[in-house]
Amino acid sequence: MRAVVITGVSRGLGAALFDVSSARGDRVLAVGRHFTPEQRQLRDERPADVTLFSTDLADAHWLPDYDILRDFLRDADEAVLIHNAAVVEPIGAVGRLTTEAITNAIAVNLTAPVVLTNTFLRAAPAEARVRLLFVSSSAARRIIDGWALYCTTKAAGETFFEAVASQIRDDERITVANIDPGQMDTGMQESIRRAASSGAYFPGQQRWVDAPAEGRLADPLTVAERILKEHAS
Repeated sequence: MRAVVITGVSRGLGAALFDVSSARGDRVLAVGRHFTPEQRQLRDERPADVTLFSTDLADAHWLPDYDILRDFLRDADEAVLIHNAAVVEPIGAVGRLTTEAITNAIAVNLTAPVVLTNTFLRAAPAEARVRLLFVSSSAARRIIDGWALYCTTKAAGETFFEAVASQIRDDERITVANIDPGQMDTGMQESIRRAASSGAYFPGQQRWVDAPAEGRLADPLTVAERILKEHAS
C-alpha cells in the first residue's frame, strides 16, 4: 500500500497531485488551510483512504506530528511526502517588504518542509520505501528581480534536501528529489500577474504577463501525472 502526504492541495498542482494520487488508489493525507468541495466529498466517501488535515502551514507547531504521521503511515509499503505548498509573495523591492510577508514566505516555503520532513522520516515504517519530493522552481537557481524571498526560500529548500540526500545516500530505501515543474496554469501565476499590475518592483514582469497568450503555461494535471510516474510509482 502506498501512503502519500501532500501539502497545499486546494488548487493548481497540489489539487492535481491529490486527484491523480487518490484516483490510483493511494492512501492520501492532504495538509493545508483549504480544501475543495470535491475533496471533502471524497473524504466522506473514502474515509479510510483520504484524510484532510486542516492547518496553517505558516505555523510549524500545528503541522502533523509524529503520532499522526505514524498512524497514517502504518502498514505502508511506500511512504511518499510531497512538499507542494508555497507562496510567491511578497513580490517587490527589498526595503519595502513587510515583516509579516517576509516571515510568512520563509515559514511556508522553507520551515514547513524542513519540520515536516524531519517528523516524516521518524514516523515512516522501518521497512517502507520512502520518497521525499520537494516541488522547487527555476527561481532556486536563477534570480528573478522582485522575487527575493521566493528565490531565497526555494534555493534554501533545495540545499536542505540535497543535505538529506547526502545523509541517506547509503540507504536504498529512501530517495530524495528536487523537482522543477516549470510554469503552469495555476493560481500562483494569477498572483504573479496581479503583482505585475500593482506597481511593485518587478522588472521582468512582461514575460509573466504574456505567458498565457503565448501558450507557455503547462496543464497542472499533466505535470502531476509526470511527477508521480517518475518519482512515486
